[in-house]
Amino acid sequence: MAQEFRLPDLGEGIAEGQIVRIMCKAGDTIIEDQAIMEVETDKAAVEIPSPFAGVASKIHVSEGQTVAVGEVLLTIEETNGSGTAGKTAAKSAEVKKPSPPQKIAVVAAPEPPVSPPVAAPSSVPSSSGPSPSSPKRTKAAAAPAIRKLAREMGVDIDTLTGSGPGGRVLRSDIESAAAGGPTSSAPSAAVAIAAPAAFRAPAVIEGTAGNDNWGPVTTSPLTQIRKTIARQMTIASTIPAVTQTDEIDITLLDAMRQDLRGEDGTGPRVTMMAFVLRTLAVCLREHPIFNSSFDAEKQEIIYKRYINIGIAVDTPRGLVVPVIRNVDQLSILGLAQELQKLAQKIRDTRFSIEDLRGGTFTVTNYGAIGGIFGTPIINHPDVAILGIGRTQERLHLEDEEIQTRLMMPISLSFDHRAADGAQAARFMNDIIAHLSNPALLMIK
Repeated sequence: MAQEFRLPDLGEGIAEGQIVRIMCKAGDTIIEDQAIMEVETDKAAVEIPSPFAGVASKIHVSEGQTVAVGEVLLTIEETNGSGTAGKTAAKSAEVKKPSPPQKIAVVAAPEPPVSPPVAAPSSVPSSSGPSPSSPKRTKAAAAPAIRKLAREMGVDIDTLTGSGPGGRVLRSDIESAAAGGPTSSAPSAAVAIAAPAAFRAPAVIEGTAGNDNWGPVTTSPLTQIRKTIARQMTIASTIPAVTQTDEIDITLLDAMRQDLRGEDGTGPRVTMMAFVLRTLAVCLREHPIFNSSFDAEKQEIIYKRYINIGIAVDTPRGLVVPVIRNVDQLSILGLAQELQKLAQKIRDTRFSIEDLRGGTFTVTNYGAIGGIFGTPIINHPDVAILGIGRTQERLHLEDEEIQTRLMMPISLSFDHRAADGAQAARFMNDIIAHLSNPALLMIK
């Protein structure tokens, strides 16, 4: 009996996905819960497991194809118990009960790189691989998204020694191999949360070659993530946004961070972002208009009674905004721990689609790669977004004495339909007051 395996419901609001990788072929024996396809959807890559066992008789889709929820992906023939395939499927059926509703394993975009961008990736595989006479190859530990990146850059991933935990191959390993450099076995550097990744030009542009009036061109269809981002940007273009900028003297705050670490460096490591999130939790309670949504159709403002802050992370797949929930209920140390968990999820390239939803305010740290001031685009349906620029030491004249102070630029973009400039200025003033005098955070 033939069973049709259809694209399951991947989450609220997701109507389609793009086939990134097909992990089986016609004639293969499929066991229950075996991952058979990788589908790219709303800012995440999803591994789809089979709900039943049998033999794949027909694959109805191809890599790069966009499919709707409910569309047939694969036809699986139930085996009659004879032959190798039948024994495998029968054994699987004996030891497993009927599967519950499918659990989708979500693979996030690859971690932001910490190495400089590769100017001209080579298509020659790394020379560190085994010789042709090697009798057996060991499959490298790597996420599906990392394997896809390796294929795009012409790297034999199974010849690499990963620099991640347990020898896991990371994006930086792929880039190093593509550039002809050695692969490192040292632990990878910490992931930069809320920091846009360095731009990486793809080694191969998949698409259709042709010519325009001036010379050869290549056209490439948008990935599912780019489609999602394009839709968000189209919505954002309808928002009358205003951006205000200012600077914060974070000299005392930076000293407090160093004191927490202690002279021996064994104290808790608290990033600047943890203090920023705690500050926003305090200030959003005092200025709830910036923790709201604007409903143009109903002509009303929806005030959120909870504070969930999204942190923008740029990845090779596209912009991802994972959300830390109930920020106002967490201490600075608690926020530091949540940020570490988020960094681990990005390093492991795994977090759920739900982790990307429910935000009420967004922070983007574009300064991590060199920007000073910017005009961040509002992440609809939020009404505001805070951009953080590159911190710099500057000479400052105070009481007729020149001092060196650490300054952090900030930019606040807000929906002018919901808030006015005076409200934004007061909100910014509160943010500046708390970050320049961190003692205020200790008493709220």
